[in-house]
Amino acid sequence: MPLSKSVNPDATKKLNKLSHQLDTAKDASEATTKKVRRARRTVENVKRALRRHPHTDDTRRRRKRSEDRHTDDGKNRAAVELGRKGGTARAKTLTRRQRSVLAMKAAKTRWAKH
Repeated sequence: MPLSKSVNPDATKKLNKLSHQLDTAKDASEATTKKVRRARRTVENVKRALRRHPHTDDTRRRRKRSEDRHTDDGKNRAAVELGRKGGTARAKTLTRRQRSVLAMKAAKTRWAKH
């Protein structure tokens, strides 16, 4: 994994040292499996930490949010769009028989109220 220039140099140094230890542990006949596993785990932890926090200074990239996230009545615009698609998408996934059963159940419920 190529590292960018903004990565913490101490973390890079530690990663290189641990990688070297891992290679040495593999080659050395006296190295135990436990040492190799520990070295691998530590290298993976450092790599993961570098991927999570690649920028050590205050130049973090921030996601810009749209100013127009809500509708005029205050509802979330994304939720409104999903709600519009909901019934149509559900109808497409149901079979003709399932839609018929649901319609009969709805009709019985409506007529039971009167």
